[in-house]
Amino acid sequence: MSVALPWCFLLFLPLFAFLFLHLKGSQSNALRYSSLSLFDDVPRSARQRFAPLPFWLRFMALVFLIIAMARPQLLRTVEAIPREGIAIELAVDISSSMDFTMPYGDNESLSRMEVTKKVLEQFVGGTEDLRGRPNDLIGLVTFARYADTICPLTLGHDSLLYLIQDLEIESRPNEDGTAFGDALALSAARLKTVEERYNETDAQEAAYTVKSKVIILVTDGSNNCGRHLPMDGAALAQKWGIRVHTIAITDPPNFRSIETPEGTVQIEEEAPAQERVLRQIAETTGGIYRRASDETSLRDVYQEIDAMESSEIHPLTYHRQLDVFHPFAIAALFLLSLQALLTTTWLRRIP
Repeated sequence: MSVALPWCFLLFLPLFAFLFLHLKGSQSNALRYSSLSLFDDVPRSARQRFAPLPFWLRFMALVFLIIAMARPQLLRTVEAIPREGIAIELAVDISSSMDFTMPYGDNESLSRMEVTKKVLEQFVGGTEDLRGRPNDLIGLVTFARYADTICPLTLGHDSLLYLIQDLEIESRPNEDGTAFGDALALSAARLKTVEERYNETDAQEAAYTVKSKVIILVTDGSNNCGRHLPMDGAALAQKWGIRVHTIAITDPPNFRSIETPEGTVQIEEEAPAQERVLRQIAETTGGIYRRASDETSLRDVYQEIDAMESSEIHPLTYHRQLDVFHPFAIAALFLLSLQALLTTTWLRRIP
């Protein structure tokens, strides 16, 4: 604790001088009398015992007032909004096929949409396996037949988490489809202008520095509608220096048996065409492509991305002095009020 006006403590000198004079004067006889021995057996009343109380109430009130005048302060360290980080666009498929179930936990099944939402919440907010992204700008784009910006790039992750929880599968047949080419182009366009928007700050504030730009695309289908082909969106991302990580939500892989001279061998069937497209998008932009068939494998993918997209962040911190004179001022007011009440009622003295 510190004080803003330490010179106010000099007022204690006249205050304690006044106390000394008061105590010295109280020891002298107020009225000369030959002998007080006749009053030795007379008990003192409560008013006599508490007669000095108003003086001490007034004295302590003055002590608290002097402390309040000195303005005691507490030092509080505040962590400001981070000034650098990674800009991440989350592109999430909400087409009707995301209503298919997939394993969740040990013995539970949920829709692909619900599992994706839960893992996204962990990726943004943090959990035991994922550290969270508190210093990063994160936006949310969803797509079915059309791609929509649900949340612009923001550091306000509480609002983003609420919007992720509120995601629903597209239920209108005329809006259904999978246009991840459009979602990729829209996400890339949002990231292209992020520095322009976040560097328009006051002269007194430092601009937010985007260390890198990333798109995480999650889908379970093939691109079957939209104005942009997937590789068109990938070309835009590559041109603007944006890395794209692609995740295919699929059923567990199928295996077929083939006979060889050394016996029967199980080999995985060839991946569908849309998975080859997602792999090519990731390779073109420097990202990774992964498959996920349950909650564990999906979380593992986000853990891998979380480890890849990391940087040393040093948020701006500053120290703030918080005035705490109020309790002393209130205590002084209370003591003065109590002293005034006692001296006008129970402990009133005449003259």
